[in-house]
Amino acid sequence: MPELPEVETIKRDLEDVLINKKIKDVVFMWPGILKGVEPEIFLKYVKNIEILSVQRRAKNISIKLSNDWNLLFHMKMTGHLIYTDKSWKVDKNGKWIAHNKKNSPLFDPLNQFIRVIFYLSNNKILAFSDLRKFAYVKLLNSEELTDAFKNYGPEPFSNSFNLEYLTKLFSKKNVSIKKVILDQKNIAGIGNIYADEILWESKIHPLRAASSLTKNEIKLFYKSTKSILTRAIEKRGTSTSDFRDISGKKGSFSESLRVYRQTDKPCERDGNLIQRISVGGRGTHFCSKCQKLEAIND
Repeated sequence: MPELPEVETIKRDLEDVLINKKIKDVVFMWPGILKGVEPEIFLKYVKNIEILSVQRRAKNISIKLSNDWNLLFHMKMTGHLIYTDKSWKVDKNGKWIAHNKKNSPLFDPLNQFIRVIFYLSNNKILAFSDLRKFAYVKLLNSEELTDAFKNYGPEPFSNSFNLEYLTKLFSKKNVSIKKVILDQKNIAGIGNIYADEILWESKIHPLRAASSLTKNEIKLFYKSTKSILTRAIEKRGTSTSDFRDISGKKGSFSESLRVYRQTDKPCERDGNLIQRISVGGRGTHFCSKCQKLEAIND
């Protein structure tokens, strides 16, 4: 599932190409990707409307239109947005049709599940690819958009994400730290990949009760969260499976992973083999030697 760095990569790329462009038409290969409104009604609200801004909240992308409506894209497990020339066509199954750019990343098998295409005023298209059909698009007014985001916790790069907030949050949670940080009501945007990486860099065992973390460990967690997410954004996200950017290309942070999907490989810190367990139904990777169950002394 795309997490904060992947969705932020998409958001920044879209900002560069979509602002002040108009949506000229929308074609659905699979209407089920649209939630809460019929395609005909949807088209009436978006056709010939200008795009004003692109925002990210947690793992969502919202595109603000000049008529005060918003397009909300949730990537879920395998969704990603692709921006390319209007000359690219898809067949009825959502697969790209043969093109003179034979070596284009759009021919990557994971880019072959186009569910909807937005035709833009600059002769470009914005296509939404989703293998598993869990992703969705919604049309929301400003009040509905605010409501859709109201239950998310603070963004890791916001002022409200600070040591005071984390100390209060963790002190009330007697469940594993991994479960706490995966809950979007606590912290927005962190998923399984970056939870594992942040906990490894912080030297915190994923099964530790959040309430047991010391002041020093909370500081390490705070610094590691910002550090890991910053580096992942710089490398344009992680593509261990489905994520692709708006050009259809993979992110390169996969090459920097220390624990996620590194089972039985030696830990970079101490050589101990990385283990894999299940925490809250999620595959969880850690080093039992440097990520101990007991607290680090302050």
